[in-house]
Amino acid sequence: MSSLNKSIGSVTESPINVVVHNYDNNDPTETRHEVPTKHGKLVCFQKIGSNQSPNMPTIISYHDLGLNHTTCFSPFFNHPNMAHILPYLNIIHIEAPGHEFNAETIPSSQYPTITEMAEDIQYVSDYFKVKVFIGLGAGAGGCILTQYSILYPRSVVGLVLVGSVIKSFSWLDWVKSWVELTTLPSLKNPTGVRKYLIDHYYADNLEETNPDLLEIIKKEMILINPDNLYHYVHSFVKRDDIKEEQIKALTCKVLLVVGKDSTYKEDIIDLFSQFNPRNSTILQVPDCGILVTAEKPGDIVDPFKLFMQGIGFLLDYYQSHDDAQK
Repeated sequence: MSSLNKSIGSVTESPINVVVHNYDNNDPTETRHEVPTKHGKLVCFQKIGSNQSPNMPTIISYHDLGLNHTTCFSPFFNHPNMAHILPYLNIIHIEAPGHEFNAETIPSSQYPTITEMAEDIQYVSDYFKVKVFIGLGAGAGGCILTQYSILYPRSVVGLVLVGSVIKSFSWLDWVKSWVELTTLPSLKNPTGVRKYLIDHYYADNLEETNPDLLEIIKKEMILINPDNLYHYVHSFVKRDDIKEEQIKALTCKVLLVVGKDSTYKEDIIDLFSQFNPRNSTILQVPDCGILVTAEKPGDIVDPFKLFMQGIGFLLDYYQSHDDAQK
């Protein structure tokens, strides 16, 4: 097994660059698309690299519970050290069903399961005419992209999983989460849904270590339909188990990223042991919780570049970089 478990915590981070939006995406470099799928529409945001190389890789991202792509991934992609490679990337952000700002409520009977969300990624891939891509998933989003990789192994050449717990809950954990979740009357008390998410998915001392980020998460969460927030959590809690042999059989390259202070660290390290050791790498980021892409985005830029280079991408970037140095 390879590991990037090194002391990268000494890098000085610039301030978190997340903009709280008003019910729509306001990044002029991203284009909004509504993609019809078997289980309803998916809102996606596309950012096309300016280099237009025929070998330009496509990254499809899927965010975690209680967030959307802005809070989850913009600190990473907007980090100053990413600026030089963005022209060489085609990025497609998928919003979980009903998580775009100003979204209508999706009835609980129509909200897709985690497996169905994974199946719907194929509609996104077909819509954008993407043959192969690298999946970037945070938390529950990583679970969805892993499930897709099992269903469509030829379509995924790499997976970057940030703080993702792929295996389903144990029976006791499932009962505990189910009881707590079903006591939240989402229609009558949307504050309860948000508190559940803050307490159970961002309890890695964010209030002490990164209070600004915690406030940003809370503000962005208010702008997302609370019923759809609830449904996404519900689908994640009730997800089907991904078997160890399915994980081991994955042929794509995998980079697992976990904050050393995350409450799920041991689960993710255990998950790492189930991947094919020839194809997988783990990066443990010190002084960081579950949401590494927002807490310590600068610490994963170089490992991300190396990962992309290892699967044969960003070669144009490195060639231009070498030419500039000469």
